[in-house]
Amino acid sequence: MELTINLESYQNYTLIILDGDLNASNIHILENAVENATRIDTSHIVLDCTLLKSISSDGLQLLLHCQVQLAGHFYLSLYNVPDNVASLMELCGITYFIQMNTQAQNQKKQSASA
Repeated sequence: MELTINLESYQNYTLIILDGDLNASNIHILENAVENATRIDTSHIVLDCTLLKSISSDGLQLLLHCQVQLAGHFYLSLYNVPDNVASLMELCGITYFIQMNTQAQNQKKQSASA
């Protein structure tokens, strides 16, 4: 599956919605989206991973590279990361550098408030 990205700007943050598989053949799409997000007048960039099916080691490396490049200027976070992708990100240690919110965490919050 290919990767589709939508970029939306809100008052306090820029949202990048990922749909598909993030791998070596399409990481340039995310790289361009993050670069475009830095041109918008917000200091928080959120990657919505609700529709992210998988991520390769190249995708993980790009996330870390983005975090390093954005540090001090932008706050980068991952939202609604699917459990299988979240497990890989935790195993690789990305969560030490980038705040991550998982689908499982969101489901627990919804259950607790219901």
